[in-house]
Amino acid sequence: MSTEKKTLDRADITNADTEAGEVLVIPLEKAGIDQQAASKDKALGLLATHHVNFDPSSTEAKRVLRKIDMRIMPMVFVVYMLQLMDKNSLSFAAIMGIKTDCHLTAKQYSWLGSIVYFGYLGGEIPATFLMQRFSLSKYFSIMCMLWGVVVAMHAVCHDFASLATVRFLLGAIEVCTAPAVIYITGSWYTKSEQITRVAIWYTTSGWANVFGGLFAFAINQAKTFKWQGLFVFYGCLTFCTGIILFFFLAASPTQASWLMDEEKTIALERVRENKTGSEVWRFNKSQLFECFTDIRFYMMFLLLVSTGLPNGGLTAFGPSIIASFGFNTDQSTLLNMGSGACTVVGTIMALYLAKFTGRTIAGCYTLCLSCIGVIMMFVIPAEHYGARYGGYILTQQFGVCVLFIITFLTAGIGGSAKKFAFGCAYQLGYAVGNIIGPQTYVAKDAPNYYPAKYTMLAFLLFTIFLLASYGLIHKMWNNKRDKQDILDAQNGIVHEHIENEEFADLTDFKLRSFRYPL
Repeated sequence: MSTEKKTLDRADITNADTEAGEVLVIPLEKAGIDQQAASKDKALGLLATHHVNFDPSSTEAKRVLRKIDMRIMPMVFVVYMLQLMDKNSLSFAAIMGIKTDCHLTAKQYSWLGSIVYFGYLGGEIPATFLMQRFSLSKYFSIMCMLWGVVVAMHAVCHDFASLATVRFLLGAIEVCTAPAVIYITGSWYTKSEQITRVAIWYTTSGWANVFGGLFAFAINQAKTFKWQGLFVFYGCLTFCTGIILFFFLAASPTQASWLMDEEKTIALERVRENKTGSEVWRFNKSQLFECFTDIRFYMMFLLLVSTGLPNGGLTAFGPSIIASFGFNTDQSTLLNMGSGACTVVGTIMALYLAKFTGRTIAGCYTLCLSCIGVIMMFVIPAEHYGARYGGYILTQQFGVCVLFIITFLTAGIGGSAKKFAFGCAYQLGYAVGNIIGPQTYVAKDAPNYYPAKYTMLAFLLFTIFLLASYGLIHKMWNNKRDKQDILDAQNGIVHEHIENEEFADLTDFKLRSFRYPL
């Protein structure tokens, strides 16, 4: 059924003006939109002065997409991988002598794995406020440089207190990474493109282990300054990346100095169908209140708690678990590369599956693989350490489901304040899960840590239930809106369409044309 659009003022509307299925386009200034905030939105300003006949299949649109990919994706990929490598560096340092040199007990080491996420808890709300107050790209790049300095400072620590301090600071500073990258991805790419692009930069969860294992193996060949050198090397890499981001990263098309105005307009028209906007508007209290009435807000928190718990444990104890299978330090660092490479392959396979079945089914598939992996580590006898290592590789696949959770954020939430609030729930849940995770690994349970693995299995099963429920809610909401549209057309109900509403910072609840990703 075709829908006709007709631009009218509310004052001009009469019964004669409207027909069944017709949509009235209301000018932005007459639609109750925050005019002060709208006047500062560069996307609305650009669209008001530059008009293009946009064709997504045109040569020009494809050229702009290639330009975006070549600029945005490498920077996002590298910074996200460095964030993971910086966090995971402690696990490699553990088998390179940091426990002995800093006189750490087993309990203190477990707490070092958790303290970084206390930093997340302390830094999340200030970071969410500052990301809306200042330029997102500039704020993010400065934070990247600062956390690079903090990582390098690990090398001068000599006891638990000093390590706990830098770990807390690391978490408080780098907490902005996931929300910033999620927002940037949603600002540049269409819903159909987001799942592929998120998958590309989320493969860093595997690449971080590959490169982390390689660097740790190389640095471990030194006679002294092993774990210290690892932290200094990572810190320098991160600091230099922050400098590059400061000058070249653009959080939205209107900020891209490397695009002409016509190209910026094409970039905006490309993401119009997302209906999630491309600019960061000022804080909107009503959007925050709307979050509290959205069941997915609480489900997002629980999803990240339940995936964060196994992640926290494996991040801090992964190489140690591999070593417990009977491998030495060099072998453990290299085998950790193998698990990372398998995570990359698993991500590609899950992405391929998602193209045919959707995000929800693909995410549940990766979680089922992880459950099988945990069970393998339980039931396979210790002498078959190769097979137990295979179970460890399968267990690592649970992280792949997070990329589908991220695309629920980038494509399923409208309104900048609401999106940041969901990002806050994402990070807080991630922090809580990662705080609990290392605490399930108790010294008396070494080297097999069976209670920790049982806990991990329980939370993986809970994640399957949550993720399936999340996708089912989206399907129910889409069906309800589709049925309502059909009824409205049959009854001759006329709907208002706000001019450029896709960029007017409206939430998904406010946009009746919004449809949720499955």
